[in-house]
Amino acid sequence: MKKQKYVIIISGIVIIVVAFFSMIWLSGLKEEPRKLPPREIVRFARAVPVKYADHVTTITATGRVYSNAEVILSAEVTGKILPGSIPFKEGQSFQKGDLILRIYDREAALSLKAQKSGFLNNLANILPDLKIDYENNYSDWYKFFELIDIEKDIPDLPEIKSTKEKVFLASRNILSTYYNIKRAESNFRKHNIYAPFNGSITEVNVEVGGIAGIGARLGNIINTTDLELEVPLDIKDAKWVKIGDRVRITDENGIIYNRGIIRRISGDLDVQTQSISIFIGIKNRKDNPIYKGQYLTAVFENVEVKESMEIPRNSVFNSNNVYVINNGALKKETVNIVRLNEKTLFFNGINVNDTIVAEPLVNVTEGTKVKPLSSQ
Repeated sequence: MKKQKYVIIISGIVIIVVAFFSMIWLSGLKEEPRKLPPREIVRFARAVPVKYADHVTTITATGRVYSNAEVILSAEVTGKILPGSIPFKEGQSFQKGDLILRIYDREAALSLKAQKSGFLNNLANILPDLKIDYENNYSDWYKFFELIDIEKDIPDLPEIKSTKEKVFLASRNILSTYYNIKRAESNFRKHNIYAPFNGSITEVNVEVGGIAGIGARLGNIINTTDLELEVPLDIKDAKWVKIGDRVRITDENGIIYNRGIIRRISGDLDVQTQSISIFIGIKNRKDNPIYKGQYLTAVFENVEVKESMEIPRNSVFNSNNVYVINNGALKKETVNIVRLNEKTLFFNGINVNDTIVAEPLVNVTEGTKVKPLSSQ
């Protein structure tokens, strides 16, 4: 039994050794595959030759509409508030010259007539003296006397032709009485509040029938025909516009509302947004009205960008670097950015007729082999 066991073990070892050396012999018969040289990868990119020209572009910005005139109505005299020619209600529209409010003026009117009557009496008493002592100016004073109507504003004083005449008039209180009447006429006009422009009432603080005291706030009115659109422009864009430029006004859908003119350019820079306010005057229209508080878009047209080239913004990396194709490989260049649009930019600063890559490239470096494709 033991002899049979040893024979089996020895046979197994022999089989393993034979198999090992057979594998080595067979592997030596296999030919090794040929190693091919690595293939050079060439990228394709849209590219164009650099050419500079003068361009006309636009600048777009959104802002809010304001009234060019917002007036707080205040009482300058005391009295009961009476209705005008329009209802004194919030939202009420009016035309220039409409009587917005009245303040009771019966007593003031009678007082003014009494002053004019007294002045006429004083003037009548000195006319004989004027005829004797100041004959060369008597006709002017007599004509002035005839023109005075207690129902109308007092006319202008005749010219005083000598110091002696001035002393005479002053001694008879003619001058002081006259100017007191003029002041009373001015105060009397303050009982009636007329609309200084076409507009609407935006706030009402009193009711008709109430009592107004001097300085009391009666309400607010705004001009609805002369409006202004205030738009913030980035400091880099503000240099391209100027006072007097015409501006196209559109809504968020691009529908043209009107055209405006730049009236003012703020000299104050908003520190947080780095923008400058541009104020555009707009004349409102009945067929397509614009309202205070409305947000609209201003399109600044005919912005001239001289001696530059336009490419997509995403062609530029690291703020001001681009790739040009030099001898079939990429080369990094620095450009001078003249103006930025939403999707494109204008630049100069690299050689004319260089071939510039006009699209973003991923996973490339300087020296990468590139074959240009036309960007057209």
